[in-house]
Amino acid sequence: MADTSTYLRDAFLNAALRGATLTGITPRVSLHTADPGLTGANEVTGDAYARQAATFGAPATGGTGRQVANSAAVTFASLDSATSRTVTHAGVWDAATLGNFLYRIDLAASKVVNAGDPAEFAIGDLTVDQA
Repeated sequence: MADTSTYLRDAFLNAALRGATLTGITPRVSLHTADPGLTGANEVTGDAYARQAATFGAPATGGTGRQVANSAAVTFASLDSATSRTVTHAGVWDAATLGNFLYRIDLAASKVVNAGDPAEFAIGDLTVDQA
């Protein structure tokens, strides 16, 4: 399940009802060690971690309304430290750093990311619903 951030809800309303313009973005996927809420909290930091560019397929019926899924694998670089991290959520942002948080994605199962192991989401693993 995915939740739309407060920022994106406002952007949709401003575009639909107030004439504001939405511009295209390169979506960036993030990893989170706990629920990021609607703001992107609990994002992984340190080591070689960086948000990764992602591509999503065309909207289709699914989930709670219309849905998109990643159309290519999304791979994060291996972590350098000996500390493993348990990732429970992914997120979608409009920038590689800072930027605006767009969506929270609940993972079907948490992923333990150990030092030296990349985290990867296969095609279709990341779905975003728009009810």
